Amino acid sequence: MNQRTGQILEAAIQEFIDTGEPVSSGWLYKEYDFGIKPAMIRLELDTLEEEGYLEQPYHSAGRVPTDKGYEFFAEKVLGAGVGAAAGGEKSHHDGLKNLFEQHQWASLMGKLSTELGLLSVAADLARDMVYKTGLEQLVNNLDWEDRTALRSVIRDFEGVDERLAGAAGKMGDATTNGPQVFIGKKSPVTRSENLSVVCGNYRVGDTTISIFAIGPKRMDYKKTIGIFRSL
Repeated sequence: MNQRTGQILEAAIQEFIDTGEPVSSGWLYKEYDFGIKPAMIRLELDTLEEEGYLEQPYHSAGRVPTDKGYEFFAEKVLGAGVGAAAGGEKSHHDGLKNLFEQHQWASLMGKLSTELGLLSVAADLARDMVYKTGLEQLVNNLDWEDRTALRSVIRDFEGVDERLAGAAGKMGDATTNGPQVFIGKKSPVTRSENLSVVCGNYRVGDTTISIFAIGPKRMDYKKTIGIFRSL
């Protein structure tokens, strides 16, 4: 993928994350300077749709990301790293880090869920301890299409504990690996196609703590990954 096409795809996904509305070539032309006219942006979107990064729902004029598109976006965020937080954001990150360093897992998960609007889970598998909270926040932040989707998310909340052991093994070494992102059915801890998971392993003394943030596919990946890297 060339640089301009990648920029258009990244912009389209960011706009959808921000607004929840299908993104059109006209909107991208208005909000971004790619150096090309709307007709050329439309051709780029057509190509990205053919390649499986975007799709056009319900004959809409705009596009929305597919799982492949979200994976592209998450990899971009992970690859870009996170700069130093400023002002109130740094103070907030420091507050979360203090809870982490004090091993106050229940309080940390509660603050993560409130801050991100996601389901948060911390697991110390060596000690058979799991802290999870935020089902209400997760439900409130999902775009619901039917009751089946709601039931699948509730089942995931109830069944996440038994999947944690297998998930931790997929997350790599706690001392070398940063956060990871799993989209839709690729998640090791959820089964719902409506969810994404940001997760990380952290070495704490003689044990490993696995932390998960579970939310809608159009979650704020930049903010969530930034918090995981600050811990």
